[in-house]
Amino acid sequence: MRVQLMALAILAFSISVNHVFCQNDCYGLYEKEIAIDELKTWQLLGHGEVSSWANQLSLKESDDSKGVMLLSPEIYQQDVIIRYSVMALTHATVVVTMLSVSDTGKSTELAIPDDYDGNIGLWYNEKENYFFAFNNAPHNRTPFIRKNPNAEKALVMADRNHMQSGIYYRIEIGIKDGSIWLKIDDKEILNGYDEKLLEGGRIAIRLRGTAGFKAGCLIKEMTICSTKK
Repeated sequence: MRVQLMALAILAFSISVNHVFCQNDCYGLYEKEIAIDELKTWQLLGHGEVSSWANQLSLKESDDSKGVMLLSPEIYQQDVIIRYSVMALTHATVVVTMLSVSDTGKSTELAIPDDYDGNIGLWYNEKENYFFAFNNAPHNRTPFIRKNPNAEKALVMADRNHMQSGIYYRIEIGIKDGSIWLKIDDKEILNGYDEKLLEGGRIAIRLRGTAGFKAGCLIKEMTICSTKK
């Protein structure tokens, strides 16, 4: 009898833990899977190419690139989490994700100049965004989070790099209740806090090469957690 009661208690505890884990998996937000065919419809900015292969999305720079990026069609509010797996295809590849990308001020809209050529200056100096650089050893920097525009310094910076080319890594980037974080393969690399959150905006994934060498990556298994049902 005691053995049966213990077994039932262990089972109940296991169910409880799994239930809590499932509830908190998206931190109370709604989760949506972004299929590769849908990701291919995101707006391509800069000079580059996007294609799909074996249920993966390929994003790469052209020879005349100053940076290439994908921009979500959806506008997301302040609380948003993006998860995806990414593999840098060249040693020169720097991978960045941006959240809350918008024009400055209260608006969550985003206007892109007709002559935009992919340069980083637009995002650093003229547009609002949270800038998560996590695969940036080729730029001789460690992972950091920056709040643009015109940030004097990063919100938070890691003490070492965690990624290399040719390997898939699982990335989680999020903003929830003022907390801002970056995880790589389920390990929290960066965690900060912003008491004056940006209003929200679009999501962007950006690539840039180094020293004249082009950037390229593969992306798969993307989900976005947000207030949208």
